[in-house]
Amino acid sequence: MKKIIASAVAAAFAGPVLAADITISGDQEFSWQSNNGRTTASLDGDVNIKASTETANGLSVAADINIGEEAQDDGGASLTIGGPFGKIDLGDTSSAVDAIDDTTDFGYVLTQGSPGVDGSVLWTLPSMVPGLTVYVSASADTSDGAAQDSAASVAPASDAHNGFAVKYDVSGLSIRYGQNDFDDGAESSLVAATYSMGGLGVAVETHTATDAAGAETDTETVGVTYTMGDLTAAVETMEDGTDDFTTLGVHYSLGGGVTAFIETTENDNDDTDEAMAVGVTMKF
Repeated sequence: MKKIIASAVAAAFAGPVLAADITISGDQEFSWQSNNGRTTASLDGDVNIKASTETANGLSVAADINIGEEAQDDGGASLTIGGPFGKIDLGDTSSAVDAIDDTTDFGYVLTQGSPGVDGSVLWTLPSMVPGLTVYVSASADTSDGAAQDSAASVAPASDAHNGFAVKYDVSGLSIRYGQNDFDDGAESSLVAATYSMGGLGVAVETHTATDAAGAETDTETVGVTYTMGDLTAAVETMEDGTDDFTTLGVHYSLGGGVTAFIETTENDNDDTDEAMAVGVTMKF
């Protein structure tokens, strides 16, 4: 009798779990780096567990959990709800500006991209015009996922913000604009464009950060990639008024999700600021 009751209880808990589709993916990356003559070895990886299901009224719901190679939260964890209203990401998600930036960021280790912040809620509106995507974001004063990504120039006194962004894609061309307004009066905006044709890709973006006092910092990035078979060669430039980085990279796909790479970067405004990274990554 005890075994029958135990089996019934186990089935009651297992039923909802079995109703969800679960997928596991991730990556592991090793790089050997030389930074101004000092060498370091780095291992970075994560496992992504995604469970998805559908509610009785037809809503699609998915949970993402990212675990780093040291068994810690690796960021990007969220709960996603989708339906006729579009898609809402809750948790550690992108802000509206962060959802459309980093178009030039081709690298594994040394590329710069644009500065930006995460959000607590990202709403992707339902498609109203073919090729047009609209995002709306918000974040609380403190929230898992609202931490600063990078660049002290865009760090407001509070993480709380509201933001919006639009992206229009047509015939290989993508035009993007977004803006985040913070509760302390700071704001950030992004204008970007990308174009791809065959194996060639070109991306340009300007990120403008305005602090609460009205001081502006512009970060301008340009990226070009060319892919021929398994080989991709790329360059990214980043200038923010203080630094002027040029990053070069060559990536070679070995098949099976494995890629070998070499990247170099140098700061044209500082002869001592340069680095090189050689490594291999596996995605599964």
